[in-house]
Amino acid sequence: MTFRILLAGLGNRGKQWAGIVGAAPGIELAAAVDPSPDAREVFAERFPGTALHADLDRALAEVPCDAVLLVTPPDGHLAQARSVFAAGKPLLCEKPVATGLAEALRIVELSEQARLPLSIGLNFRYLPVSMALRDLLARKAYGEPGFGNFVYQRNRDGMRPGLNKYPLTMRHPMMLEQSVHHLDLIRFCYGREATHIACRTWNPAWSMYAHDANVSCLVTLEGGMEVVYLGTWTGGWNELRFEWRTDCADGAIVQRELFSDLTAARTGDAELAPIDLPKARPFIDDSAALLVDFVAAVRGGGAPPCGGRDHLRSLALCFAAIESAETGLRVDLRAFGAQHGLSP
Repeated sequence: MTFRILLAGLGNRGKQWAGIVGAAPGIELAAAVDPSPDAREVFAERFPGTALHADLDRALAEVPCDAVLLVTPPDGHLAQARSVFAAGKPLLCEKPVATGLAEALRIVELSEQARLPLSIGLNFRYLPVSMALRDLLARKAYGEPGFGNFVYQRNRDGMRPGLNKYPLTMRHPMMLEQSVHHLDLIRFCYGREATHIACRTWNPAWSMYAHDANVSCLVTLEGGMEVVYLGTWTGGWNELRFEWRTDCADGAIVQRELFSDLTAARTGDAELAPIDLPKARPFIDDSAALLVDFVAAVRGGGAPPCGGRDHLRSLALCFAAIESAETGLRVDLRAFGAQHGLSP
């Protein structure tokens, strides 16, 4: 039986998701929702024949569907999630699930109270490079991991057509729109929770963003492992630079490109050697894999992928980093979680 998705939010990522849903075997787009007439018009040209609605509540009442895919600005997620769960529908929601920790926790609690699956769109976990790195680290292929250095540098033109505009005015746009992915990958690939974080955020004079678009953190993980993280949307050079190096007892593992290029070397090797990865289309194949797992969880009753409680740990790391930046103090994640009502 075909699994029917109601898509809410028809911006650039929403249209991308529509193509992913349409190409997935056994899954179809039941209808699409956006309050903007212009957005609906553009969407109709690209996806003719799709039923379009202006109001989510009305669409939930009128459209037979098996789940909702929410691709809207995060400041509206709580009200929208409340409507989705009240309608008895599972939810796949783009990250971050909310721009405040209390709202994020409330959305997770609503899903649990309704006993409905909630997955967050952390599709980067499904990149072949992420899964290969996680595997190498888990089996200690180059010895015990000791420390890491994660660098993401770019000059992101927030006015570029096709990009969402709300990050231009939101608080902590880099942290909540981009670093949330990176800090989540640090948790996921190392297979360890953070115990402490120290952070600084700032905004250079030339930034087009209203709030801090640079993030620098020292993350302490279980077992005493340390990871230095630097992320910026306001680099002085318009070139994406990415490197994630993990130093281990017997060598190092280095990811040299955002979506691929995984390499490694033993301590005495003269140079890094490439690690074979299957080819994949970034944002497309990883999102499709997440979608398949979400549908399987809904149908089979298993734990949803990238679940709400798991996402809260990554969000808590982001907000603990923000607290550290505001206070100048290193934050204990266990104490921070208890303070905000998060389960240990």
